[in-house]
Order: sequence, then C-alpha cells, then structure tokens
Amino acid sequence: MKPAVLMKNRKLRTERKMHGWSQARLAEVLGVTTRTVIRWEQGLAVPQPNYRKKLGTLFGKTAQELGLLWDTDEHAAVQEVSPPALHIVTPDTSVQGSSLPDPNTPQNLGRINRLIGRTNLLTQIKERLLEADSLSFTALYGSPSVGKTTLAVALTMDQEVQACFPDGILWAPLGPQPHVLGQLMRWGNLLGVAPSDVRNPESQLAWSQLAWSQALRSAIGNRQMLLVIDDAWTTEDALALQIGGPQCAYLLTTCQSQVAFTLAEQRSIIVPPLEEADGLVLLAHFVPQMIQHDPEGARSLVQATSSLPLALILMGSYLASPSLTEIAWPLRTTLAQLYDTQEHLRISMLNTSAESRPNLAESTPLSLYATIAICAQQLSPQAQATLDAVAIFPPKPQSFSEEAALTMSQQPRETLDELCNAGLLENLGPSRYSLHPTVADYARARVKSQWSSRDW
Repeated sequence: MKPAVLMKNRKLRTERKMHGWSQARLAEVLGVTTRTVIRWEQGLAVPQPNYRKKLGTLFGKTAQELGLLWDTDEHAAVQEVSPPALHIVTPDTSVQGSSLPDPNTPQNLGRINRLIGRTNLLTQIKERLLEADSLSFTALYGSPSVGKTTLAVALTMDQEVQACFPDGILWAPLGPQPHVLGQLMRWGNLLGVAPSDVRNPESQLAWSQLAWSQALRSAIGNRQMLLVIDDAWTTEDALALQIGGPQCAYLLTTCQSQVAFTLAEQRSIIVPPLEEADGLVLLAHFVPQMIQHDPEGARSLVQATSSLPLALILMGSYLASPSLTEIAWPLRTTLAQLYDTQEHLRISMLNTSAESRPNLAESTPLSLYATIAICAQQLSPQAQATLDAVAIFPPKPQSFSEEAALTMSQQPRETLDELCNAGLLENLGPSRYSLHPTVADYARARVKSQWSSRDW
C-alpha cells in the first residue's frame, strides 16, 4: 500500500553517491532505464523484489536500509540479512576505473587556512556539485581575489567528491588570455591521446581544437570524471573545454557573472567577501595580540580591505613585520596609510592619459591595489625588481619555476623568499611559484607607468 505522501528516497541516493555511481551507471548494471532509477530515488516507485535483491547485493544493505520499502507491514513481513557487497567488474577500457591525477591541480592552499569562514559555503557548493546531472556546469563567480580557486581546489581534495568521480579530475587554468588548444593537448597527454590519434591536429586553430575535442571525448567515453575550468573569462573558452562524456560534470570559476549565468543559470553560486567576524579571525592568524589590543582598529581595517581574503593575508603579513610591531597603534597607522595610498592611486589614475593609464582591472577594489602597494613598499629594492620581473609570467593558476624567476630577475634566490614572506608570491612546492593575477596587474602597471614605490 502506497503512502499518501511520497518522500524522496535519500537513502538509496546517498548510498549510490557514496559508491561513486551515477544514475545512468546504476541503471546500466541493473538492466533498467535511467528514468526508473530516478523514479525510485524520487519515491515515485519501488523496485520489484528481484531489483531490491540486486540493489542489496550491490551496496551490502537490506531493502529496508536502502529505503526501498513503503509501509510497515511490508517491513515486518520481510526478514532480511545484509548481503555481502558485490564487486562489479566494469568494461575494459584504457585506465577505466583508475583515478586519473592532473598535475596542474593546485595542491598548496598556502601556509594558513584559506578556508576560514568558508565551511558553510563549501558544503553548499559540494551538495550542488554532487546533485548535478551529468554534463551540467556548477559555476562559482565573484570578484577577483575572493577565493574561488581555493574553494575549487578544496572540492577536488574532498573524499566524497573524489568518490563521485572515481575516474579522475581534470583541471584547466584559463585566465584572460588562455591557450585553449594547449589545455586540450595537455589533457590528451594525460588521457593517452597522441597527436597521431587526432585527425588533422595541425590544421587551422578552430579545426584543430575541434579535432582534439572529439578525440578527447572519445577517449573519456563513459568514465565518471569532474572537469574543473578555472578562471574562465568568456563563455567560448569554457565551452571549448566541454569535452566530457555522459558521466562527467563541470565545475567552473569565473569573475564574470554573465559567463556563470550563461553556462549554469540554475547552478551558479556567488562567492562573497568574508563576513567581518571571519575577516578578523583571518587577520588574527598573523597578529593576534594586535587584534586583542585594538579590536576597533582591527574591525576598521577589515572593513577598509572589503574583507577580501587576499587583502587580509597581505595586511597580516605586513603587520607582522618587526618595524610595525614597534609602533604604538599599528592597526590605526596602517589604516591611515591604506587610505592615503588608495587616494594617491586614485589621483594618479585620474591624472594619467588613457594611453599610458595603468592596466588595472576595474572590477578589483582600489583598496586591494593599495594593500599590494603598501606591502611592496617594504620590500628591498632587489625584491621589488624581482616582483616586476616575474610579472611577465602568466599569473595564477599558472606557475613558473625558480630557475625561470631568477633568470628573468637576475636577483639572488633570497628575493623569492622575501616575496613569499610578504604574501606577494606563493610557493607551490619544490622550486615552483605562482603570482596572483591582481598582484601581477599591480606590478605590470608599475612597470608600464615607470612609477617608483614612493609614487604610490
């Protein structure tokens, strides 16, 4: 007897996702349609006894534990023992069933917990991602330096996400001037696709991208994979990397809300600045005694930096320097310096002709550029020269080697350590570094306008 109100079968759905199975894959194993599995999970139908037995065998659960029975009479009538889980052998395709690692996925979230204040948001994004239909986009959008890439990295490291996409996670860093064909070729190398496997791989760019896309889609086949497209600036760039098979899903990060809504209208999530309380916690990681001594000054500084994680990390590193700790009211002194630097920057931009105006992103708050300028002022001349030199490299999420940085700057290695200590450069591991796009914008603008640090 069916109940008056049907409830979604969250038990079956949860068990399926924990085992990394899509609805289509489960339907294929059971010999039913995907729609049938959907109806079971939505509580619109119950499996027949033979399918209940198969499901119990697959997941090592009883029908009752899987929520496959509708009323208490049937619960009482069925005496079941949890069967052992059955190991299913998947079709034999190249590297099928083995998790494919992508070395381009950023592994270093920094020396501090960059997920402060992001626990609830991360859970929301994760639920949205795991509930996504195959081939659908889940998009994260927000202002530069708000932490979208950090959240994406955290998701790729989550065990439930990895279990849902057991065949691997691919990562594509884009940016304003991406090399889309290069990303496709790199993915091809990971998937075992050689240029000889691609039809006319050296034809015109558009045709070459199409040929690689078709080859990659064929190589992926029915693998369950997550494709992360990080820092997409245009819809076209993101769509060019839409090469997954029917069991794949996409996670997109972008500063452009239009790109997010175009690709994931119903699955777009804004990443806001930190709440004031979380901003204080992040700042206190660097200078806890200052926060306790002057809570009002700390609160004003968090507000002045728009609660952006990057700005607070830079400010924390700056305030932790020995020269600042000797000042009576360092938070207030830094706040005044921030306002002065921001105003100088604004006036400089207004008085500069359009042709030679610094190439600073209009979507980035001036307070963030002012924060970077303050941190750059305390650098040694050698470290400032190194910062200007490495700005020639593609910024984060791309990276560059220590050898390349030293070659371009002609400065000693210690200058890289100085930049990392100031928070202006990120050490990604053995001899590799990355520069945040906003920091790169600042350094390039300074070089372009031939401004010394005193002019800021």
